[in-house]
Amino acid sequence: MGFLKRLTIGIMVCMLLMTMLVLPTYSEEVVMAEQVLRIGYDPTLPPYQFEENGEYKGLLLDLTQQLFNDMDQPIEFVPLPIENCIEAFKAKEIDIVLGLRFNAAYSEWMSYSDSLVNSTISIIMLQDKESEIKEKLGVEPLVIAVERNSTEFEFVKNIKKANFNNAFNQQTVADLMLLGRADMMVGVRHVAEYVLDQNGLADQYYISNTYVTPIDYYMAVHKDRVTLLNKINTELRNLKLSGTYEAIYNRWIDDKAIANQQRIQRILKIMGVVLSFVFLGALTGAFISFQLKRRVDEKTQELSTTNQQLERKIVEIKTTNELKNLIFESSPRSIVIFDKEGNVSAMNVPAQTICQLSEAPIGRSITSLHPLDKMLDGRLERILVDGESYHNQEFMVESHSRRHYYRFVVYPLADARGGIITIEDITEEKLLKERVAEREKNRALIQIVSGIAHEIRNPLTSIKTYAALLPRKKDNEAFQQQFSEVVPNEVDRVNALIENLIDYVKPKARNVESVHVQDLIQSCTLLFLPTINAHQMRLEMSVDQTLVIAVDKNQMKQVIINLILNAIEAVIDMRQYATTAEEVIAINARKEACGTIIEVIDNGVGMTSDELLNMFELFYTTKAKGSGIGMSLSKQMIEENHGTIEVRSEKYQGTTVRLIFGGEL
Repeated sequence: MGFLKRLTIGIMVCMLLMTMLVLPTYSEEVVMAEQVLRIGYDPTLPPYQFEENGEYKGLLLDLTQQLFNDMDQPIEFVPLPIENCIEAFKAKEIDIVLGLRFNAAYSEWMSYSDSLVNSTISIIMLQDKESEIKEKLGVEPLVIAVERNSTEFEFVKNIKKANFNNAFNQQTVADLMLLGRADMMVGVRHVAEYVLDQNGLADQYYISNTYVTPIDYYMAVHKDRVTLLNKINTELRNLKLSGTYEAIYNRWIDDKAIANQQRIQRILKIMGVVLSFVFLGALTGAFISFQLKRRVDEKTQELSTTNQQLERKIVEIKTTNELKNLIFESSPRSIVIFDKEGNVSAMNVPAQTICQLSEAPIGRSITSLHPLDKMLDGRLERILVDGESYHNQEFMVESHSRRHYYRFVVYPLADARGGIITIEDITEEKLLKERVAEREKNRALIQIVSGIAHEIRNPLTSIKTYAALLPRKKDNEAFQQQFSEVVPNEVDRVNALIENLIDYVKPKARNVESVHVQDLIQSCTLLFLPTINAHQMRLEMSVDQTLVIAVDKNQMKQVIINLILNAIEAVIDMRQYATTAEEVIAINARKEACGTIIEVIDNGVGMTSDELLNMFELFYTTKAKGSGIGMSLSKQMIEENHGTIEVRSEKYQGTTVRLIFGGEL
């Protein structure tokens, strides 16, 4: 009985353990499998992902479908333009973005899979115009089709006398060239080959066989989806090991460069076989030798043809290198290329001029060259090690008692082989912006002064009246009491108006400090009260007295004065279209979860959707006498103070401008 009891207990324990082992664990994988993953992709990237006769197809769509089928994961494809894909991804309306190039700016909130497909950026042009285009490049005007905001666009826009026909995607880049709206295109080789093959034009166009830079397309997931990313990478490696990836790739990509290599490999293998037969033939007799000699002659002819092809390829590579060197030296921008050790490997003449050099310092450390050392201060390691890039950075250099302003871009080369820095002299642009900004400030000043001039008359009239009565009523106690109260108040009133006006006009260096929002708004509204009262408008204010923000006070005064002036003009313009029962300008300031909010609201003429879209564009204006700089300058100053600006407006319904500041002192 003891043995049977122990056996029964042992069986029950084993059954309990087995039950625990098969119980489902609700990990991220289980939850993921129960949900349909939404995958966004841009359907204008053949042969990777595109639409044809109402059907979406392509290499990356087939590869993704196979990958998630093997994972037993249901998915849904969502075709969207790439900009919309990014916005939907940020809003978490989709889970994955397919067919995305690496962008360091997105790395903070997305993770990239292993490479799905690799291609190169190539130069494509008509064969019969190849020589003509190469002779004109950098000398005469040419039109180049290229995708906007791409790596290749940053490279080719340095070419002298080049006009760019920018497209939103690679499909349109190829179409622009085929339609004759560009002399050449710089874009993804696979896309160009596919479009040319589909149109039966492959033999009419020249495609360079050396790359400007390699590119990869990835699958991007949210930063917190680590398990999903690991599973995607694991399944992708399995597909490559099993040969499934190669089968899908060959179904969509007719890689001519790989085909040439395979053909050469086949010829070399055949030559090995031929040599073996020659050796055997020497042993087996004259008849077999005769047969082998005939075969050798045939293969020798094939080898001769292959050699001719290789010679043409060498000439093509040399021509392409000359073209790249011409682009490098013809660029008006300063360009410096450095290797993974941080040593200079190439530098054009404009860059030598900036560094005050007579020749390119090949092999020298880039950190030993001024002002490149200051531009790259603290950034070099992050560029070379972490693959970070920096765009539109500005830098000032003083030389011979004159200031020079530069805008530079730094980004790593592919495969961590180094980096490249391009520098543009923006001194004239800076001076022009300063002159235009001063003109905009003067416009507001004229409006302010016209109102203040009338406002000052009122206290001066009171002071003059009391001064005239002083000899006759100096002993009157009631008069003395009124005099002691009214005259100082009127003097303070005039003094406050003048001090605020001087404070606005007087130039100041940028200085971030702790600023009380109530004082800031009151100093601005005081300048406009005469104008608002003169036009019979009403000013409403609701300001939290405890609010403090860390900003440059002078810059914020200019922003708020510009917004109040725009509100006044919008209300006046509204009178041409309708009579408003009450013309109101409201200024509110409060604390919300997103930060400190300052609002300027009016019930004026408002803006259309097109006007709202373009309002921050430099020199864009809907006013007959406007400069088009006010809102662009205001946005720049707000962002310099780590704030954001939002505008809501409807035509004939009014406008609300919201400033949001997150930081406090």
